[in-house]
Amino acid sequence: MTDEQVANPIMISFAHFDGEDEAEARGALTRLLQEFGLAQVLVAGILKLVPDSSLWRLTISGDMVQTVNEFTKRGEDDPYTTDRGAGHVGAITLPHEDGTFDIVISGLALVETRDELDSVEEFVQHIMTAGEHLSRHEAGHAALRIRGEDTDAFNDPQGLAPTQAVWRKHLAAHIDDHRIERYTAVHAPSPFLHVDHLAEAIAHLRDELNESKRTWQDDIGHALFRTMTAANGLIRVIAYLSAELGLDEHGRPHRPDPWPAGWDDYVEDSWDAWSLTFNRLRPVDEPMTVVELQSILVSLCRLASTWLGTVGIHYGITDDDREFIFWERAVY
Repeated sequence: MTDEQVANPIMISFAHFDGEDEAEARGALTRLLQEFGLAQVLVAGILKLVPDSSLWRLTISGDMVQTVNEFTKRGEDDPYTTDRGAGHVGAITLPHEDGTFDIVISGLALVETRDELDSVEEFVQHIMTAGEHLSRHEAGHAALRIRGEDTDAFNDPQGLAPTQAVWRKHLAAHIDDHRIERYTAVHAPSPFLHVDHLAEAIAHLRDELNESKRTWQDDIGHALFRTMTAANGLIRVIAYLSAELGLDEHGRPHRPDPWPAGWDDYVEDSWDAWSLTFNRLRPVDEPMTVVELQSILVSLCRLASTWLGTVGIHYGITDDDREFIFWERAVY
């Protein structure tokens, strides 16, 4: 940190640790922040990409939904949700019209583990690793917006058919995440591997497709929505996974080893196209132009539309802007 940053200390706030369990978690996090160096890890991670500390505020939340709803003034009819298909959100960066950002990190995401750890020291190290990853990832979103390279700058490209354009905002967001994860894979790897829950994401898509096909006659609009949401959820994992696995020395996409259940049915035939297209992007610390970003976004939108057909979903938009969908497999 610079002398100016030391002279003007950065505040880390807590929000919505209201219940008894949450209060206990807040106490543990407070000790980690003050005695074990977690505060320095979080702040240093953000400063790496957003060195002007006057542009951001950091909050650790015991209830992400409540905190985000308050910061964004979302009503009860449109609440924020942390669910992302088979996964969930561990942190978020909220931009404001004045050019500042609220960075919110889930207290649960900081202390969450998937494996049994053998000692307190290992648990503390796990939290430090998670904190560094989450802080740098969220700083990446702020950095992209400050440079005019985030999703809002390039998510309306020309040259897409309506059936392809339906993917543009979703895939623009995945572009942001891929670029950030390319950076964190080198500088602050996550303690969790996306490949480890890929099978869960594929299984979630399969379940949603089967349920949509079973119930479409009751409410085809809802069936369409859950199908497209689940498909987008797997593409989100693919965006992260392509950053995690990368390309080999010959420019060929790495694959999971072993292949998870369902890989053959939903990913393998299109994996090269997904990975090679996402890896045309540069990491968040390397600038890109809007023209470059839109070109890649167009390629991804066309790929998403084609991929949906290969997994047995016939979706489209008619000339008069009406959506249609058919579930072509008897069972997914």
